[in-house]
Amino acid sequence: MDVERFAMLVGERLRRPRRNERRSRGERLADALEALVRSGDLLPETRLPSERALGVALGVSRGTVASALDQLAAEGLVERRHGSGTYVRAVEATDPRGEDAGPVGAAAEPVGAGAVPEPIFRRWLREGTVVVDLAKSVVPDASLLPRLDLAVEDLLDVHPADGYGHLGDDRLRELLAVEAAPGTAPPERLLVTSGAQQGLHLVADALLEPGDRVLVEEVTYPGMLAAVARFGGVPVAVPSDRHGFLPDAFADAVARHRPVFAFAMPVHNPTGAVAAERRMRALAAAARDGGTLLVEDRTLADLVLPPHTGPAPSAAPYAPEATVCVGSLSKTLWGGLRVGWVVAPEPVFGRLAEAKQRADLASSALDQRLAVALLADPDAQARRAAWRAELAVRRDHLSGLLAERLPDWSWSDPIGGMSLWVRLGRRGKAAGAADGEEFAELARRHGVAVSPGAVFGPPGSTAVADRIRLSYGWPEPVLSEAVTLLARAWAAYAAGGTARG
Repeated sequence: MDVERFAMLVGERLRRPRRNERRSRGERLADALEALVRSGDLLPETRLPSERALGVALGVSRGTVASALDQLAAEGLVERRHGSGTYVRAVEATDPRGEDAGPVGAAAEPVGAGAVPEPIFRRWLREGTVVVDLAKSVVPDASLLPRLDLAVEDLLDVHPADGYGHLGDDRLRELLAVEAAPGTAPPERLLVTSGAQQGLHLVADALLEPGDRVLVEEVTYPGMLAAVARFGGVPVAVPSDRHGFLPDAFADAVARHRPVFAFAMPVHNPTGAVAAERRMRALAAAARDGGTLLVEDRTLADLVLPPHTGPAPSAAPYAPEATVCVGSLSKTLWGGLRVGWVVAPEPVFGRLAEAKQRADLASSALDQRLAVALLADPDAQARRAAWRAELAVRRDHLSGLLAERLPDWSWSDPIGGMSLWVRLGRRGKAAGAADGEEFAELARRHGVAVSPGAVFGPPGSTAVADRIRLSYGWPEPVLSEAVTLLARAWAAYAAGGTARG
């Protein structure tokens, strides 16, 4: 949880002691936190701010915060997780009138179209904030990271010593070469970037001139569309199915449009579909034979979810001279660790290196050394497997709740990734088809953010208008509350409501 928002919830109780108050600040802080947990304002699995950050925000010492959290832990209201943080536990909720409200996180009964559940989130909504953000397909926090011991001495052997290695840390490049495209990515042709989004922008910067064409799927990643637009490129939509480009249509588009490159995702964002090996092989052949590049986004490639196994296939083994691979650690570790990569054939690699120097000279040496420690850790693969298993549970939880509460909506259960690609139901005979942008705006008014489908289509696309993307990366209690809010927003929208009236 954001520390400023948390301090807003806690601070009023803490700064107004009762008359003749004799208890310590730590005891009053513990009481304030307990009230928030029991009222339902703090959901189960909410990660509290760090002791230091909360102390600074509230103007109290770290010892005062530690004392209050220790008291709550002893009472079973929060759980201290070594190396991860302090998390709210599920307890019986009590509403402001002292009545038992059931387990915190349980879905409330509907109270009318447009209503917001009380008492959960009441203060946040009064401040105009989003309660649950399903728009961002992200790892919720840094709890996937183990405790690491990184000292200044670990940075003394960075080459060059000043930290401005524009290609990246040599040891990290060796480790990432395995991540990027197994068996096809020599470290000397791997460039470390500040996340995959920078990698996509470097590709566009290095390759595009105004008016150049880029082949994209009818539903695609908006970050690539933004990069293409920034450097004057023109996206051209190619017929595709839920597994990506249709091979024959792709080959025809390569011959007709002579694109500079085509953009593909072996694990698709937003649909969560995973491409078959034969599909990637066919695209590689068409790109190679047509004299174009295939830019392959592998950011989600390691998130093929149980019972399926991965990682997703790559075109690189079939056409290494025509394939550029882009990836990131953001979906398997944490988005705050800004480490990504691009692997490219010569002479494309040299042009990417020049674009990198134009962009920021070099990625953070500290982030890179943290990434080395994480990738080299002997438990790294086990942690990733656990995260994939947890994501599968969260996916099934969200899918099941949506099927129960919003039966007019439809989607295909994703095999990989972190989101559902949902088609909204019809608003009614008079109102006609739903509009994802309109509904997203209304949903935000109800406290939940979603991504409207329109951002996932190139200009003029009609395949995305009635769609939204929902992330299932959050813990189950948060997803449960999100569905309650979505159901209320949909009831208001289907009845003819808008975000403006």
